[in-house]
Amino acid sequence: MPHHRLRAGRVTAVLVLAVASGTAACGPAEKTGTTEKAGATAKTSTTPATGTAGGPAAAPANGVEKLGADEILRRARKATDGARSLRVRGQVQDGGDTYTLDFRYEGATKSTGWFQQGNQRVEITRIGKEVYLKGNDAFWKSIGGKGALQLFSGKYLKTSNTAADFKDLSIFTYRTALFNEAVKSADTWRKGKTLTVGGTPALSLTTAGAADEIHVATQGEPYVLALAGGPENRIEYTDYGKPVTVQRPPAGSIVDESAFD
Repeated sequence: MPHHRLRAGRVTAVLVLAVASGTAACGPAEKTGTTEKAGATAKTSTTPATGTAGGPAAAPANGVEKLGADEILRRARKATDGARSLRVRGQVQDGGDTYTLDFRYEGATKSTGWFQQGNQRVEITRIGKEVYLKGNDAFWKSIGGKGALQLFSGKYLKTSNTAADFKDLSIFTYRTALFNEAVKSADTWRKGKTLTVGGTPALSLTTAGAADEIHVATQGEPYVLALAGGPENRIEYTDYGKPVTVQRPPAGSIVDESAFD
């Protein structure tokens, strides 16, 4: 299957290098209850999880503000990767292009959500090594023209997280992928100012040029709360601990990529 214009390899770099400072939410509007069908059903609770980031109960201070930047990053990665559920969403602009994403994660191996670049939108779900893609007409046309549109319109393409043609897009199904790229984008991170993100006290970590910021909770678990860098560029990490159930799409709507080998 040919490569397509909407590729996560390039977009990941955009999300990392273009995120700029700011604390106002700039991602897609918050939705509660059952999400849109995004390759699978992701059911979420509308009640905040007590004692987690964004929850109603005040969690105890975790002391990360007393640590060095490298140790804060290590603890933030570990906490975020270990959360039983969370949501990652946001929007980044790069020149004339706008990139938006909204994903929910259940445990370490299940996730569902969507990614959009311009008029191309694709819903992506991962369950273990299986990945299901459901693109809009613009997405499928970019892959293989009318032929791809006829084959996959309204369908879910079943592939894997290591398939060469879609490996770049699969990166969004890993909860700490963007954070890991952000950390690697600068040789040196340093502690910045204290702030509040979604009602949770936090500490910002900045690059030497203060172009990019990572916001880490200073109460409760030291979760990543945001990758930030300007009023129009922000990726938020929310809904820690809220139940999420990721399910496979209906069998009759799936087209298996292996059938084209």
